[in-house]
Parts: sequence; structure tokens; C-alpha cells
Amino acid sequence: MIVLCFLYYFLSSSSALPDYSFSTFAQLFGANCRTLSFCPEGAVFTTKRQQTYHYPWTTFEPKLKHFRGSFFDTLVLNWESQRVRLNGIDKAEVTGLIDELYFRALEGKEAEVLELYQQLTQVIELGYISHSKWLALQTWLLPWADWFEILPQINKIPAALKLPLAHLRFWQQSQVENLDKYNQAVMNKQKQNYKTLFDSLETHPLTEKQRDACIVANDANLVLAGAGCGKTSVMLGRCAYLLESQQATADTILILAFAKDAAQEMKTRLKERLPSARITVKTFHALALDIIKQVETNKPKISKLASSDNAKQQFFKQTIATLLMDAGFNALFSEYCYAYVAWLGKLPSEKHEQEVTRLLAGKGGYKKLLTQLVELTMQYKNTRTVRAEKRLSALPDSDFAALTHEVVVILLEHYQTNLAENNEIDFDEMITKASDYVSHGQFSSPWLHILVDEFQDISQVRASLVRLLQTQHDDSKLFCVGDDWQAIYQFAGSDIAVTTRFSDYFGMTSTLPLDTTFRFNDQISAVASGFVMVNTEQMNKKITTYSKAKKACIQVNYYQVSDNKHSENKKNDDAARLLLEKKLKQIAASVKGEGKQKSVLLLARFNFQLPDHKTLTVLSTQYPQLAIKAMTVHSSKGQEADNVVVLAMEAGEHGFPCHKSRHPFAMILQPDVSGFPDAEERRLFYVALTRARQQVYLLCNKSNPSSFVEELVTGDYAVTIAK
Repeated sequence: MIVLCFLYYFLSSSSALPDYSFSTFAQLFGANCRTLSFCPEGAVFTTKRQQTYHYPWTTFEPKLKHFRGSFFDTLVLNWESQRVRLNGIDKAEVTGLIDELYFRALEGKEAEVLELYQQLTQVIELGYISHSKWLALQTWLLPWADWFEILPQINKIPAALKLPLAHLRFWQQSQVENLDKYNQAVMNKQKQNYKTLFDSLETHPLTEKQRDACIVANDANLVLAGAGCGKTSVMLGRCAYLLESQQATADTILILAFAKDAAQEMKTRLKERLPSARITVKTFHALALDIIKQVETNKPKISKLASSDNAKQQFFKQTIATLLMDAGFNALFSEYCYAYVAWLGKLPSEKHEQEVTRLLAGKGGYKKLLTQLVELTMQYKNTRTVRAEKRLSALPDSDFAALTHEVVVILLEHYQTNLAENNEIDFDEMITKASDYVSHGQFSSPWLHILVDEFQDISQVRASLVRLLQTQHDDSKLFCVGDDWQAIYQFAGSDIAVTTRFSDYFGMTSTLPLDTTFRFNDQISAVASGFVMVNTEQMNKKITTYSKAKKACIQVNYYQVSDNKHSENKKNDDAARLLLEKKLKQIAASVKGEGKQKSVLLLARFNFQLPDHKTLTVLSTQYPQLAIKAMTVHSSKGQEADNVVVLAMEAGEHGFPCHKSRHPFAMILQPDVSGFPDAEERRLFYVALTRARQQVYLLCNKSNPSSFVEELVTGDYAVTIAK
């Protein structure tokens, strides 16, 4: 390039005048430069000794130094590592020379500037700029940081570069806050452009927050949807917007659900609202199965041990029976049984040996012991971590958790050997295997938009699969809808930390709230939200309600349990049953107009606390004005009713909150436990309260009241107490 510049300068005219001549007078006093000439490729200097130096614009550095002298000024210029000192500059001419230097340098960089501007334009034309695109933009523009810093001081800029340089400078110097403002403006414009779609997609127009959630396009997006805030509508709206705005085709969208019922419901809604769109909707297990099938070309065989709890129970029962014939295992299992009986704490020490003998013979409480060991073995298989292994290895051999670990490792080895010998896999192994195939590039994801429903229920293993799919494409978008207030499946492997620390797992995240509920009124909302947010580890949300109520809508009703053996069976307790019938009678009396029913949902912490099928049939016949259903609180997730009656609100092992002792081995395996007491039970109670559209009735054992009820009664909550 220096040669080209020299040839240009030489061939243009041997008599061509230089662009600038330095003072002869200054040269007499030591100034070295005689002339300066500009060419498209760079600058040419000659010295008073007739030496010529060529410096290309490509390496010109914009930050120069200007020294003012008594008679003449001096400029110090830099071309990468080379410094050029220009002294003997007339004071009246120095500003013009600086302007000319910058002008010519920018002219020499015009192609580079316009290429950068084209890259910027291509990004902006996409509309919403994701964080990864913004970081890439920052990287492209970083070498120009010095130019953009001094740009406002440059008086003379080539006309073709004024607008491009201004835009490039804005984005190079922008902060995340600027990016957020820009993206919000893009979203506002898109909401206007697609107003008709969002107005007509569902029976009611989508709210502003729902529309924001449909449009947001960061690399990772977390929508925190409060109970009854229309998360399904947002999932549908997201798909409809992506298709109508031509940001996606149906075959590039994947929707993931946890349960078959949820996946089927989503398919049905999509068919109703977007009948021509063939969007993939799968459970995590179905997705894993498809990935394995594509890689291995054959559909893997699912073990009966995975699909049948009874088969699994029988397998482990037979395995233990066989292992007990080995003296070493027999001694280990005997020691485990002693520790187990001691942990239960229900028998005096002198009866421990007798109970252990019964257990080893498969009698007494053996079925309960076996069920627990099966659960612990599966939990260990699916959720063990390096942290858990370190904690277990630090325990003394005689510790109950350490003994459990020894037994579980042996049982798991036989379980996995059985799968291998039969060339079978189980459901959790499916997800792990699928993740490995994605990780090693054996499966190439066709999906650029991954949507996950009920995200608060995700486990570490499933989160890993999602992350691997997300990172297969640079321009993929992850969209997750969930509510940490409704995270109630920790016992099944769900890890709330994946939601509360979402960006740690999936990178820079846009978090949007869906904070208007269409289900319950403001009175229920105030109590439920205030109650769950006592735990400050929960993500803070302010839920507003579509419907309002003039008085408290959560009522505490006490029943007094009589002191007799009959009352030990809680679901048949006379006082509790009579109180329930009283409440149902009151609700039935409030039904106005013939032919209309009010829905009533009977909830309990445990299944045995609910009315049996026969009793429900009698109640439904007795109160035809009511549509009565009964289920555990865990099962009620996603359900709603006009009225909710929560049964057996009492303290204790089978109370609400449940204070059933957890196996110490399970405690070590579970995700980091919240430091807040009864954290998950509190969220479960929130789920119970928010199933109701109009009214909640809490039936509480007055002799042994639930601490949750006592907290509501004594705290600053709008609840009433029935007389």
C-alpha cells in the first residue's frame, strides 16, 4: 500500500504542489518537516533533507497531540507504532491542517466505514436487537472507539460518511439501557402493526403485558406468569406473532410441556386458533425419544420398570430377596434396617431387634421400607450431583444416610444391569441420552424458537437439554413461561433455582411479568400474594386483578375434633364432615337462577383426607346446584373453580404445612434447600388459594390448627372467621 501511495504521488505530477508546506523560518530553528501531501491511500511527508516518508490511512490513529509554542505549533501523529512529529506549523493554519488530516483519513477509510454501516443496518432491519447481536455489534465497532470518541470535535467530515458515522458512534457508545429503550420502541411499533392479531386471537384481547411477551426477542426470555394470568394465551400469541411477522415458519418452532395432558391441551388450542400451522408440541420424554430414534434409526425400547410402578416395586423386591442370600449384603441390609427403625422413632429401643427381624423377613413395615428405597434409588440415579457425592463421602460409615447410600448404589447397579441386558432404557435415561446426542452434534436441532410451558417445574437434567438445543444455533430464541410462586414439585426433581437464577443457565435474559389475573379477585390476590412473598427468596411480582370484591373472600372455619378413636381417621371425622356439609349447603343456597351451577373444588394436602368416590356422589346428589370435584393440592395445578374448600388445615406430620420427616439421604440429594421454613409448602398453599375465582373456605382443626391459618388470622391479612 505504501508503494501504491508513492506511485500515485510520483506519477500524478512531479511538479504538483504539496498540500501543506512547513515554515522555512521554523526549519532554521530545528523543524524537520518540509512538506505534507495527501493521497487516497495515505500521507506523504518530506524532510528538509529531501527524505520522503509514506504513512497509510489504514493505520492512522485519530488521537493526535497538539502542542502550542511561542511562534509555531507542533502536532504529534501516530500510525500504529510509528510516531510522526510535525513542528513549525503556523498558528493560523493548525486548525485547518487538523481538519484536513481527519477529512483525508476518513476518506481513506470510507470503504471500511460503509461496510460496517451495512452490517449495522442489517442488524437494525431485524427490528428487536438481542443481547448477543448487540455484543457482536460492540465487538465489530470496538476498533473504532477512538474515532467515535473524537468525532464531535472533527469539523470536516466527508458528506457520504456523516450519517453512517453518527449511527455507528451511537451504537458503539450505547449502554444496555439504550438497547432496552430501543427494543421497547420496536415492541411498541410491533404492537401497533399487529394490533388486529392480538385483539382477535382469543375471546378477549390480549393485555399490553401479554403482547410484550409475544413480541420480546432476546436470546433468552422468561415470562413470569402469575396464577390465572393467561400463560396459554401468551404461548399461542407468541406462535401466531412469529408466523404472521414471518420471523419463523411452523417447522422452526418447538413447544415443550411436562405432562401429556398439557401437551395435548396446547395442541388442541393451536388447532383451534392456528389450524394451518403444524407446530411441534412435545413432552420432554417424547422429544428425547424422537432424538434418540433419529440418531439410532430405531425407536428405543422403554422398560416396563419405567412405565409401571408395580413392576418396579416387584423388581426391587426380588432383587433384595436375592441379594440377602449374600452374607455381605445381608449384614449391610441388617445394619440399614436397624438405622431405619431408629430413624422412624416409633418403637422403644428394646423392640428394635424384633422389628428388624420382621423387616428382614419381608413383614411388618417392609412394604413402606421398600417403597422408600425404590424412590431413593431412582432419586439418586436422576438427581445426584458432585456436591451430593462430596457430602456423602464425608459421612461416617455408620451414618443412616451413608448406609442408605451403600444400599442404593448396589440396587441401582442391578437396575441398570437389567436395563442393559434387555436393551431397554427408562424415561430419565432417555433425556440424558438425548442430551448427549445433542451435545456431540449427532442430532441437529431444526428449531430456532423453543417455547417451554410451566418452566418452574423444570429439573437440572431437562434444563441441560434445553440449553444444548438453544446453543446449537446462534440466532435461536428461548421463551419460557413459568411462576416461581407455583414451584411445588421439588420432591420430583424440579429445581426452582433454574427459574430464580434463569440467566445463570441461559445467558442474558429479558424477564417480563404477566401480572393481570383473570381468575381470582383482588381480595384473594392480596392475601395469596402477601402470604407467598413473606419468603423474600421468591421473585417479587405485583399481581393486579381483572375482578374486584367489596369484602374479604377467604374465610377460616373451625371444627372441633372429638376425643375418640373414630376421629383418628380424618376423612370420616364427624365434625369435619358436618362442617363441610354446612359450607356446601351455604354455597348451594347462594346459587341464583335455575339451571346454573357453581363449581366447588375440594382440596386437601393428602389424598386420604379427601371424601371418597361414594361420599362425593352423595354430596353431588344432595347439592345439584353444585359441580363438586375433589383432588389433592398438587393435582389441582391448572384447575380453577368458583369456590375452593381446603380440608384438614391442621398441624403435624400429615398437616398443611406437612411436617413429615424426610429421609436424610433424600435431603442430601435434593437441590439447595431454601433457608426459609416451609418454603415449598407455602407455595403449595398459594396454589390452593389461587384455584378459587370467588371464595376460599379453610376448614381448620381448632384443637391442632395449621400454622398457615394462624399466620393468616394473626397477621395483616383480609380474612374472616366464621362464627
